[in-house]
Amino acid sequence: MSNDVPLVPGENAFPLHIFDALGLDPVVFKDRIGGSVMVIEKRPENGPVTILTSGVSRLATDSGERIELAVEVIDGQQGAAMVALRIVINEIATNRRVPPVFAPWRNGTPFLNGTAISALLVTPSRWGASFDEIRNEADQVVGHVRTLRLLTDGEAAIAGERGWDALVAEVGSVDALLDVERPGRFGGLPGS
Repeated sequence: MSNDVPLVPGENAFPLHIFDALGLDPVVFKDRIGGSVMVIEKRPENGPVTILTSGVSRLATDSGERIELAVEVIDGQQGAAMVALRIVINEIATNRRVPPVFAPWRNGTPFLNGTAISALLVTPSRWGASFDEIRNEADQVVGHVRTLRLLTDGEAAIAGERGWDALVAEVGSVDALLDVERPGRFGGLPGS
C-alpha cells in the first residue's frame, strides 16, 4: 500500500471503539501500515494477544462498508499478524474490496516464511457483538471489526467446504489455530 492512498472522512466511533476495545489500554506500534493505518496491541486476560488496526475504516471501498481489522496470535508472533494485516489492507487499498466473512482466501503458497500458513479467513471474534460491531453515539452500527484467522491450506479447505464451526470442531478449539508455527494437517499444499 503506498502512502498516497486517498482516505475518506473518518468517524470518531472507529478509533474510540478500537482504543476502548476489551477494556484495555492499547500499546501503539511505532510503524504504521502504508503510512496511515495505526496498529495497536491488546493483551486480554482471558484471550490471546490481539492486534488491531485504526484507520482501515478510512480506506474507500466499492461497497461503502467500513471496517477495522483484528488478528489473534500467541505472544511472540505479532510479526505474523502484521503480515496478514498488510496483505488485507493492500487488497482494500488497491482493489477497494472488503474481505468477505467466512470465505477463505487461499494463496497457493505459504505467505509466512517457515510456516504452512497460506490462507486467511474472516470470522466473528471470540468476544461477540460488543467487539465486532462499531457503534456511533446514537448506538447505530456504523462498521465492524473483522477478525482475520491465519490458516493452512488444509484448514482453509475444511472451512470453505464445511464452515468455520466445523474447522473449530475438527481442531478442538479456536485456540488450536493461533500458533502460526503449528504443523500442517488435513492435506492441501505440501507441508500443510
